[in-house]
Amino acid sequence: MSTGMPAAARDTLIAHLAETLGRDLATRTVLFHHHLAARLGLSVTDLKCLDLLRAADLPLTASNLADRIGLTAGSVTGVADRLEAAGFVERVRDPHDRRRWELRPVPDRQRDIAALFAPLGAAMADLAACYDTHQLEAITSFLTRLATILDGQTEALRTTVPAKPTTPG
Repeated sequence: MSTGMPAAARDTLIAHLAETLGRDLATRTVLFHHHLAARLGLSVTDLKCLDLLRAADLPLTASNLADRIGLTAGSVTGVADRLEAAGFVERVRDPHDRRRWELRPVPDRQRDIAALFAPLGAAMADLAACYDTHQLEAITSFLTRLATILDGQTEALRTTVPAKPTTPG
C-alpha cells in the first residue's frame, strides 16, 4: 500500500500505534470500566460478565458464562449472586431442564448502565463526526479486525500453559 510516507516513518507510526497508543487506550478503557462498575456498586469482573450476558444471543447459565469468560464455575456463581443481589440479573429456571438456571439481565437496570455510558457514546459520536466516510470506514475496519485479533490472543492465553517464572539466581 502506497501512503506517500517514507517506510521508516510508517514503521515508526505503526510501532507507536501498536506499542504505545494501544496499551494506553487499553489502560484508559480498563480504568473507565473500573470507575463505571464502582458507580454501580460492582466489580469490573461483575460488569463484564453482565456485558457478556447482555450481548449473548441466548440466555446463559453460570457454566456457560464461566466458559465464555474463563473463570471457574464457583467464581461465576459468586458473580451471579452479586449481580442478582444488586438487581442486575435474575435467575430463571431453564424451561427444558429444571435443574439448570439461566441468568437474564434485568431490563430496568440495563437502562441504568446505558445512562452511564451515554456521555461516552455522545463524545465518541462527536469525535466520529470529525472524520469523513472513507476515514470512518477505515477506523471501523481497523477496530473490527483488532477485536478479532484480541479474541484470538485471549483464547491463546486461556488455552496455553503459562511458563513457570524463573527465580533470580
